[in-house]
Amino acid sequence: MRTAFQITALFLCVCSVFAAEDRAAVDLDAKPVKVAMFKNGVGLVSARVELPEAAGHYRVRPLPDATLGSFWISWPEAISLTDMKATQSETTKKIPAASVQELLDANIGKTVDLKIQDVWQRVTIRDIPKRNDEPFILPRQENIIPPPPPPNRGDLLLIEDSMGTRGVPRDWVQEIRFDSRDSNMELERPMLENVIEFTAAPVKDAPSGPLPVILTYLAKGIAWSPSYVVDISKEDKATFSAKSVIVNDLTPLEDTDVELISGYPHIQFENVASTFSLAPLQQILERLGRPVEKYDADPTSNRAFYMAGYGGVAMAARIEGEPSMPVTPVEGEGAEDLYFYELKEITLKKGERGYHPLFAGEVSYEHLYTWDIPNYINADSGGYRPDQPQGENRQVVWHSIKLENNTGRPWTAAPALTMKDGHILGQDTIYYTPDRASTELKITQAVAVNAEQTENETARERNAANFSGGSFDLVTVKGELAVTNYKDEPITLKITKTVTGEVQEADGEPTITKLARGLRTINPQSQLVWKVDVKPGKDNVLKRSYTFKVYTRS
Repeated sequence: MRTAFQITALFLCVCSVFAAEDRAAVDLDAKPVKVAMFKNGVGLVSARVELPEAAGHYRVRPLPDATLGSFWISWPEAISLTDMKATQSETTKKIPAASVQELLDANIGKTVDLKIQDVWQRVTIRDIPKRNDEPFILPRQENIIPPPPPPNRGDLLLIEDSMGTRGVPRDWVQEIRFDSRDSNMELERPMLENVIEFTAAPVKDAPSGPLPVILTYLAKGIAWSPSYVVDISKEDKATFSAKSVIVNDLTPLEDTDVELISGYPHIQFENVASTFSLAPLQQILERLGRPVEKYDADPTSNRAFYMAGYGGVAMAARIEGEPSMPVTPVEGEGAEDLYFYELKEITLKKGERGYHPLFAGEVSYEHLYTWDIPNYINADSGGYRPDQPQGENRQVVWHSIKLENNTGRPWTAAPALTMKDGHILGQDTIYYTPDRASTELKITQAVAVNAEQTENETARERNAANFSGGSFDLVTVKGELAVTNYKDEPITLKITKTVTGEVQEADGEPTITKLARGLRTINPQSQLVWKVDVKPGKDNVLKRSYTFKVYTRS
């Protein structure tokens, strides 16, 4: 009976050993094969893993820092994947020895020459006992944990020579000399790595050769930053050039296809870690409890177009040569409200930046001067109040160009340089412009165009109306505009003025639009737009006037 029990126990032990061997994980690396990236630092990564066999237990590195709900695994119908989990794997990493003490640690078991208290001795390094066992370092946000500091070795060095084994203080060793072919200059340090583990099994006759498994996920750390050059050296056509800089802080790319996405993405959970990650649950729940940032809906926000928020700058530097342009435009296609530029076989290490021309072409343009006049009346439910004295309002006229997009692709929001004959004239932002649409690009302030504006009260009707139990006067305000062009040629000027109150009259036949802004106030708001030609010379002052009525408390 006892013999049978021992045989059974031995059999179970042997079976468990074979089962453990069968479950030994094969280490595989996931290689990104395609990355689609927005400008806000979020990218959709498709990484490929090749399973050498249809059956086996596999460990895939790295476990990506995916966002909530975006991590997916797909595999061929010929196999099934089970026991999929995110876990940690103990690995080692070799690092260079940087001191005599670390060289001793790296060469335990080897025979070397040691200079101990000024005497050379031929010995075998047996051990450097630890004070205690070092625990593993808890993982950080990165997938691969940096190596911990050297183990807490003691001060005792155990060496062996012809006299036997003895212990000496480690700091007695002044120098170490190796045999030319038998030395180790690196230390092995333990690490914890976040990985994916799963078991694969054939479902039907699996094809021979590697079987692909695809990991798809959204992650932060990769983006593209566009920019433009608009050369207006020709009078009728502007040369429009576009480029992209890929910023890769996410993962190494090797012969990876890349898509640059133009548009305003809506990624609701971009700041929440995937539940298939090793992030603490409480951290994920706290992130879910925070309000979602809606910056993607505002095309004027700097964050909306990532790295494109540059203000207008007037410059007078000269650049030798013309701006670089691609010979062949990058292919692209539109899908719904987005546009995708396609780049093939991009290689870019983590931490590197890639420079990629996109397209170039000629577009129609015209010079345009713009004068946007602020609304000096503070409209609220209490009527009107002048914001500040008129004398403190400096009027600015901008020299701009109106560009017609006929390139066959949209222009995404990005900084744009304006150049002429090798001179840089200025820089401002081109906002999102669809194909066959137009946009205005500021160049610089038109210091040779002087603009003046005044608004004065010309009449007041006392106690003209009663609103919510309050008495209001009806005030008549007259505004006057004057523009003097000191340039040598005539200019086309677009004047935009917003007023609070009911417009009574305006000369020059401006386009008048009633605005929805301030619907709940007693005074409406309107926008007046003039487009006029201004002749050069101080004797050709252009004048315009307008009159409106506004209620104010008595």
